[in-house]
Amino acid sequence: MKDYTKQNKEHLKEIKQFLNDNKVDYKIENNNTFVLNYNNNERNYEISYVPSHLHPMTYEKYGIEGVSPDYFYKLSHKAEHEDNSFKCWVKDYEWADDRKREVLKSYFLHAAQKTKKRFYARDCEVKEVKTKEGRTFESLNCFYGKRGASLSLGLYLKKDKHGEKAGTLVMIYTFGKNFFGKDNSIEILRVGTLKFSQVIGGSSKLLKYFMNNYPTMLIGKNEVPVEKLKFYSDYDHNLGGSMKELGFDFINYSKGGFMNYWVETGEVKGRQPNKHKWVMEQMSEGKVFAIPNAGVKTYILNAIRERVKKLSKEYKKQYIDIVNKLKIEQDIEDMNDDEYKLIIKSFKNLKLKITYI
Repeated sequence: MKDYTKQNKEHLKEIKQFLNDNKVDYKIENNNTFVLNYNNNERNYEISYVPSHLHPMTYEKYGIEGVSPDYFYKLSHKAEHEDNSFKCWVKDYEWADDRKREVLKSYFLHAAQKTKKRFYARDCEVKEVKTKEGRTFESLNCFYGKRGASLSLGLYLKKDKHGEKAGTLVMIYTFGKNFFGKDNSIEILRVGTLKFSQVIGGSSKLLKYFMNNYPTMLIGKNEVPVEKLKFYSDYDHNLGGSMKELGFDFINYSKGGFMNYWVETGEVKGRQPNKHKWVMEQMSEGKVFAIPNAGVKTYILNAIRERVKKLSKEYKKQYIDIVNKLKIEQDIEDMNDDEYKLIIKSFKNLKLKITYI
């Protein structure tokens, strides 16, 4: 730890003290990794602290020696697929951020099965969240803070529980235009739960409500059909372990990303495409370093497929008549999007007043 700064050492002490105060069982490896041992001593969650000045991305052009762009991704991938574990990376600038530090603490307790407040989806009702309330909730409870959305849905407590008043917003899902890619996927922009809380069945309830009530969604001035939902899971801090249960298909790993760390001010910023040349000049002068991360895991939920599944169960006779008429013989999982759309169109022609198509 000779190259660790005074702040780095203080951060490690704070993480250790927090785990001790909350009676979290762990062991320390390599001076910077806390391996939680709550399940028969098996590795399944690792808190790895990262001094950013020791992990800049290599840029030979500027004489910067460091790590490869996929450094953290490779370690995360190994932990997930070889060690049956998950690495939660904690960069020094993240722990130094008062807001992000509290969200990280909430993650740690959840991983250790020591979440302080547990609610059930049945304790809550779904409502659209007003913009101001939603952005405030995201700022306090989502690691990456607030982000503009076209639609926000929240779970509100029906009655007082665990010291929280009836009407309290305890979980949020926000939706908007997919930022990356050129398809018409709707992106789930933010998912957040009240810090140090868990809503069991909350994600399922919010997604079910969305699917049942929003066959289309207003984005700007355009009414967009909801055909696919896309979610980018932050691989630095979350495994995305529940996505399959929610009906999402895993698509790929981005295999890394990065943030720019400004040495003089300590500011951390994402990519700035419109200032790329200037940022590179600053990097050549040693004023900024690119700090890599583990990237994201991309998941997609085929919304029209899920609607066809629901139709096949709720309107079994009509469904059989339609697929026979259309001469579609494949199982639902094997159909293509055009076939899903034909089935939904046929149901619309029946005029059954089905809200989710």
